[in-house]
Amino acid sequence: MPTLYIHKFASSKAFTLLEVMISISITALIGIASTNLLSNIIETKNVTDQRSEQLITLQRFNQFISRDVQQVINRSIRDEYGDEQAAIIIDDSNYLAQWTRLGWRNSPIADDPRAEIQRVAFQIYDINDTECEAAKMRLETWGNLEPEGSCLVRFFWPVLDRASDTEPRTQILLDLVEEIEIELLAVTIPPADSEVETAPEQNWYTQWPNIQVGDNKEIPSAMRWRITLPKVGQIERLWLLAYDDQ
Repeated sequence: MPTLYIHKFASSKAFTLLEVMISISITALIGIASTNLLSNIIETKNVTDQRSEQLITLQRFNQFISRDVQQVINRSIRDEYGDEQAAIIIDDSNYLAQWTRLGWRNSPIADDPRAEIQRVAFQIYDINDTECEAAKMRLETWGNLEPEGSCLVRFFWPVLDRASDTEPRTQILLDLVEEIEIELLAVTIPPADSEVETAPEQNWYTQWPNIQVGDNKEIPSAMRWRITLPKVGQIERLWLLAYDDQ
């Protein structure tokens, strides 16, 4: 009689509803955590890029201002109305500051070389003004769709003594500026024939030229800029002036 073999198979167990719900919950938590991590990485990269761009802008500003200040020359100009303007002017009705500088190099292949002395000026405008349009567009590309503050614009003219139709050229040096203060240090020197010997005095001025009192001379000797930027704070730069009073 043949032997009958009976194979006993173990019954397979299926996942319960609770186990499925737990698996879905764990997967969802992992997905949320990954999304948050990726968002944080992207946000960190954007902030880092903005800070890097701000640092590059500050370096460019420092290069321009340093060249302009360190080459100040005692040379007055005539404006578009024919009026004489001092070599250095701080806080007048038109600009925060303006002065005459040396070192505006000509192209070595220029057929009609211009003067190598340049008149520069600086003014701030609201970031929404036309003068700051390029700065606003750049900020918007970095995700700042509603920028607040001001931009610092540098002006320079192709000639020193301007005609009525002479137009300045502009460059944006800084954006999102909160505050700018410019001061001039002047040394007061008594006249050579003075019978009273007094030591030279030094005074800081937020407006220049200063109204001269008596026979004393005041010679500019240094310039100080204080600039307040968001997330950076106040930056102070001080330059000595090689100002010839002759």
